[in-house]
Amino acid sequence: MDIYQIFSIIILDNNGKRLCSLFYEPIGEPEKIKFEKEVFEKSKGSNCELDIIQNRIIIGSKQSDVWVYVVGKSLESNELILLDVLNVLISLFKKACTNNETVMVTKKLFLENFSTIKLYIDEVVADGVVFETDEDTILNRVPLQDQALNDLQTGIELVKEKFSLSSLYSFTRS
Repeated sequence: MDIYQIFSIIILDNNGKRLCSLFYEPIGEPEKIKFEKEVFEKSKGSNCELDIIQNRIIIGSKQSDVWVYVVGKSLESNELILLDVLNVLISLFKKACTNNETVMVTKKLFLENFSTIKLYIDEVVADGVVFETDEDTILNRVPLQDQALNDLQTGIELVKEKFSLSSLYSFTRS
């Protein structure tokens, strides 16, 4: 069994500004910014999904006003695995950003749902190793915010009910 590793996941807005950037190798902040800028500049002109920058394979996709890139560790990176990671991330982002009006990943919706999106990324890639690309498995591990909120509210109601019943019971015994 091969262990598939990636160098980074980069998510930028339409102006090339960082929304989220995870590098799985230690490099300095100036190098990260330079790499992100190079990736954005090269891809915005071509709208190409596949590219090579600094001897790394990069697969990217534009979603409304958000660019998502998955960067392989080297030229020997498996493009199909990188594409699987990109596709599952975009699909999960769409689920997290869905509202009654749209299923697009926009900058505004991305930032509003950042905590869920970050959990999704962490489920897909752990320390640069591709951990999981099955969407259903990830969704079972990380519920959508609405589901988590509903579960929390249900739990609070159960606790309230329990305490109200126990206080009634202690009152009647006195």
